[in-house]
Amino acid sequence: MLAVFLVIATTLGGFSYHVVALSDRTKSVKTAPPGYAPTWKEHVETIVATDPKDADFSRFMRGQAIRLQRDYYGGGSAGEAGSFEKNTDAGWVEVSETILSASPDVVSVSIGTGFYQAGMAHPNVQGSRTYIWSRRLHRLLTQADVFEVPPDRALRRIAQARFDNQENLFPADAPDGIPLDWDHASIGRDGITWSFGPYELGGYLSAGDATLTWSDLKPYLRRKLPFVASTIRISGGR
Repeated sequence: MLAVFLVIATTLGGFSYHVVALSDRTKSVKTAPPGYAPTWKEHVETIVATDPKDADFSRFMRGQAIRLQRDYYGGGSAGEAGSFEKNTDAGWVEVSETILSASPDVVSVSIGTGFYQAGMAHPNVQGSRTYIWSRRLHRLLTQADVFEVPPDRALRRIAQARFDNQENLFPADAPDGIPLDWDHASIGRDGITWSFGPYELGGYLSAGDATLTWSDLKPYLRRKLPFVASTIRISGGR
């Protein structure tokens, strides 16, 4: 059974929530590269809404955190260690969830797994993506809920020009622009932002964001949207 620890509640755009640690533990391992502590640390957190009306959102986010924890130990980067108990590496793994924006209608959240195996050049990320949850509809919003016309090459080119890490974008002059996948999108008061982690648009340093305004997006959007954009607030911003 995973331990649960509550943190002070935060409110953004009328949405109140806690960040909950489902797991926060450390164990010793037999070996580690010179200069590294022979320990393996695990931290898994999820977002829990304080309003009972958002209980379905809380259940969904908890399920996603546990899924990413299991996926990490299930193979690939963890070498199929199987579990925290069986893992023999020195380093750490963290599953984190972050509120990007919120309103009475929607919540945009980022979730991903970061890990570091002692001796790696830098931490790595896997499974990073965004979700947009409708507080009105009590489910995830899909691209089809928002877009009448899917993003095309012209829109991808505008996003490429708006990308805030041009120096590390590769290739910088991609003729088809940057991908505008829905699982990288979050909704804000001024438009939609697509966020990318390390390696997704280049090397480790290529992470960044591209924001398209509602004016940019108007030809593509449904006439009636399932949220009021003016009520949305961005974490750390307006």
